[in-house]
Amino acid sequence: MSLLTDLCSTLDKHSVNAVATALGESDQSVSRGLEPAIGTVLGGMASKSGNPNLLQKLLDLAPSATGGISWSNLASAIADPSSPLMSSGKRILSTLFGDSEGMLTRALGAGTGLQPGVTSSLMAMAAPMVMSFLGKRVRDDRMNMGWLGSLLQREIPAIRSVLPAGVADLLWPHERETFTASPVVAQTVAKERSSRPWLLPLVLLALIPGLIWLLSHARKRVELDTAYRAAPQSVDLYFDPGSTKLLPESQMKLREFVTALGTNGGARVSVNGHTDNVGDAASNMRLSQQRADAVKGDLVRMGISADHLTARGFGEADPVADNATAEGRATNRRVSVAMGGR
Repeated sequence: MSLLTDLCSTLDKHSVNAVATALGESDQSVSRGLEPAIGTVLGGMASKSGNPNLLQKLLDLAPSATGGISWSNLASAIADPSSPLMSSGKRILSTLFGDSEGMLTRALGAGTGLQPGVTSSLMAMAAPMVMSFLGKRVRDDRMNMGWLGSLLQREIPAIRSVLPAGVADLLWPHERETFTASPVVAQTVAKERSSRPWLLPLVLLALIPGLIWLLSHARKRVELDTAYRAAPQSVDLYFDPGSTKLLPESQMKLREFVTALGTNGGARVSVNGHTDNVGDAASNMRLSQQRADAVKGDLVRMGISADHLTARGFGEADPVADNATAEGRATNRRVSVAMGGR
């Protein structure tokens, strides 16, 4: 069951009315703003899914309440900004979003048509509700933070579907590779007039830059082909436990691999995901596929055609080191990127 669906299912008419009354807004306005407010907080967690320590810290900020937290409790707390519930909401938002909190609140207001004060209150209510819900889910399912991160990663498409575009862009800023095109020399060819004997030498002079460019281009092509032949045939990339985000040194290795690959448009690349043996086999199979898909997405953003990429997950079935040691497990948490297919 989707985390977002479960959270939004707590918004019955009574809850929406209680929040609307506390804020002095209509039920329709609050209903329009609460779902994206929940989505923003949940999206913030998903954007931090590769940081298990931060996920645990955020869950620990959820206030404890007998019988759990409800929207009615949160609505009652709006009148007192220093109440434990609202104070915890503000601490969660500050920890989760940092300096981006104000921009996200404004983007949410612009996307929902609500005033900044209203969206700020909705966010402050959504934050403890989301953390309390996730904390209960972690306890009930006996998850570690790696598993929670994987679950949040899978929620991203559903979360994005309820967010205003401005909020989604702030949570997941797109990486764009900037490619500079080769300069094109525009040449104006004068209309031929047989009465001007100097025209032919002038045309020949005008062609000289083009000939120089062709020779230079041919030399660069040879250099690129040589670089391609010298490119590494494979590279192994590594992850933290339960994470689908490459470690920083592996991100650098992937960029070096793509650079060495050059501009060979016909290259086919296999992206094979693997895990250690921690957790059950089914979860590891899903995690390995998510890792492969994540690296495939990085390659596409770096300019490799998706048609030339094959991403497959193999779970824990293909270890290259001993899973009995921490070092061996770290080696097995990998994605292998290789020329050709497996």
